[in-house]
Amino acid sequence: MNILYDSHTFSEQTFGGISRYFVELINHLPPECRPHIPLIASENEYLKLLEEKKSAISLRHFPEHRKLYYFINGFADRHALRTKSYDIFHPTGYDPYFIGKTKSPVVVTVHDMIYHEGLISGKHTSEIIENMRKTTLAADRIIAISDATKRAILRFYDIDESKIDVIHHGFTPVSGNTEKLGYCPERYLLFVGQRGGYKNFATLLKAFSKIAQKDKTLNLMCTGRAFSKAENNRIAELGLSGRCHHHFIPTEDMNALYANAECFIFPSKMEGFGMPILEAFAARCPAVISETSCFPEIAGDGGIYFNPENPDELAEKIMLTINNLCFRRKKIEDGERELKRFSWSKTGNETAETYSKVLQGI
Repeated sequence: MNILYDSHTFSEQTFGGISRYFVELINHLPPECRPHIPLIASENEYLKLLEEKKSAISLRHFPEHRKLYYFINGFADRHALRTKSYDIFHPTGYDPYFIGKTKSPVVVTVHDMIYHEGLISGKHTSEIIENMRKTTLAADRIIAISDATKRAILRFYDIDESKIDVIHHGFTPVSGNTEKLGYCPERYLLFVGQRGGYKNFATLLKAFSKIAQKDKTLNLMCTGRAFSKAENNRIAELGLSGRCHHHFIPTEDMNALYANAECFIFPSKMEGFGMPILEAFAARCPAVISETSCFPEIAGDGGIYFNPENPDELAEKIMLTINNLCFRRKKIEDGERELKRFSWSKTGNETAETYSKVLQGI
């Protein structure tokens, strides 16, 4: 069967979970699935990982290059839709431009419902929600990346539950290096990724301020963007100046970053999947995780759970993880066991089953 994927996520992202998902999916589809992406221009880094290399022109040095990507690739997407030389269309984003322009079945992957939950707001929020609604309701079959995402879809949309297949992401192992990184403090808790809003970094700071009073050698290490002025002010207010560190971490250093942490903290209030959990498990790093959203589904017995609204409970769970070596060892072993449930080959095979269902009209 011929599968047409559009360019949307590859126009939008240089790095990002959605574009990585589609690259891994395409690489791990079984042989009967023949993927095609009508891509002309992109600076997406994950395209380099495609087994069948996809060349694309980078326009990153041009003014408003994102608009150029959307314009150029959008033309190619629309041309490909008109050719009708595909059996299934699987858009990579939530742009409803394809509605009424394809007679082939449509499969849509829903990654999360965070905008619908009111956890992100901005001037384009209502437009994003409406485009996502149109795209999802136009699908013949829907892939949800977790049971939690499926439940959210059913809560917000009037959709036949039988149209939704839950297919988890796989896991991509990172570099096996475990040597302590020279730019990291000797002892540290680890926070990975964005810190605003629903990511709940404020709760982690409160919890760390309680721990830091008792454990004078413990630090907090963060990846992602540099601390904002407001974050630096809050860190100072809590008496944590000099104890909170930030560093841009190259991909090849991530495994070592996890491996040498006292524990990984994931205080987010909601995610579609939570890939950093699996990265921590792979590096034998115990993971202290919000007991909400999809996290218990993904982490299973490997998670050390806390109420994301309760910094005192978070502090208690961190101290338990650091100080109780038997508990720590058990959770590391549990995490390694849970990790075995996730593979991209499984994701690819299950997605091919969804494609077969939609062709059979199931």
